[in-house]
Formats: sequence, structure tokens, C-alpha cells
Amino acid sequence: MPALQAVAFGSALGVIQVGARAVGFIGGGKWDGISTGIFAGVALPVAMVLLIVGHGTHSAAAVFVVLYGLGSGALAVARATIPLVFYDQAEYASAASRIALPLNLISAASPPLFIALLTRFGSDALLEVAILCSGTALVLLMLLTRRRPALDHAARAV
Repeated sequence: MPALQAVAFGSALGVIQVGARAVGFIGGGKWDGISTGIFAGVALPVAMVLLIVGHGTHSAAAVFVVLYGLGSGALAVARATIPLVFYDQAEYASAASRIALPLNLISAASPPLFIALLTRFGSDALLEVAILCSGTALVLLMLLTRRRPALDHAARAV
């Protein structure tokens, strides 16, 4: 895809991410952080699989941007709200700060690792590793669901 079109698709991503956050806000908190994370955990790898299967065509890129934007926007909400499922509002700040360090380290390390994958092995390999990471996160969220307190407690915490 020419650079101008790639930039156009990429610029739409931010709008869709914000839209996903707005939908979560307007929804009135009917989903807790784990449920939101599971939605994101499904949307992200599906978006990447469709991009691989679609061979980067314009329609595949459009579907990717929409699904990835919704998933990554939902993931941003989930990262902020998952601690509220397990901790009350008084303990939230402490829990969020303990969780932030490993998340920030992973966020800092991933761009150079992904660029190395992209330049050495190509975009399909990069997407396959991203699918593996997203799938692993989804499995972990599903396991975390088993440890979730009663949904009534989670709804009151939000």
C-alpha cells in the first residue's frame, strides 16, 4: 500500500480507539475491566489474522483498523479498570502502581523487538508474534475471570 494510504488508515486508528473508549463510557460501566479486556483480547488477534489472510488489501486494512482500534481502545480502558475488580477504591492507587512497572517495561521493550522482527522476518512474522502475545493475554484474562469476586462487588467499585 502506498505510504499516503497507509498514513490515512493509521490516522483513523486513533479516532476509532477514542470511539471505543466513548462507547465504554456511554455504556454505563456494564462490563467490568476483565470483561472489557476479554473483548479486546478477542478483537486484537482477530484483526491481525484478518490482515494476514487478506494479504494487506485495502479492505483487509480497513477491517483491521476498525477491529484493532476498537480492541486497543477497549484494552486501554481494561488496563485502567481491572484493578477495580479486585481492589476497593482506597487500595486502587497502590495496586495500579504495582501493576504499572511491569506493564511499562513491556511497553518500552516491545517496539525495538517488534521492529527487529519486522525488518528481519517481515510483517507476517510480526503479526504472528503479536497474535501469540494477544492470545496469551486472552488466556490469562480467562484464567483471571475465575478469581474475579462476585460481579456485584465489581459493579459497585466502578
